[in-house]
Amino acid sequence: MTTVKARWGEKRYQIIARGHATGSVEGCAYISGILYSLAGYLVNEEEILVERRWMEPGNVELRFRGGAKAEAAYEMAVIGLKQLERSHPELIWVTEEASTYG
Repeated sequence: MTTVKARWGEKRYQIIARGHATGSVEGCAYISGILYSLAGYLVNEEEILVERRWMEPGNVELRFRGGAKAEAAYEMAVIGLKQLERSHPELIWVTEEASTYG
């Protein structure tokens, strides 16, 4: 199972994913597709500052900040991951929380 922790606050965003969608090649591809697309967007969008980008099989951490484009990218990724969770809760578990950074 893949566990995802998504955090946002003060124009800063973080998505951490751990584990594999065990037993489902499609589920793994879905999760990877969302996270790799997000990472690609982040590094190519000049208005977004990437603070951390760590990506390896079963271990992803993306931390970034910025304005409306960063917020929209974060929301798109989280919505996509939550859609998979709704349809296949045995593959992925997503938590989201507001956070204060300091």
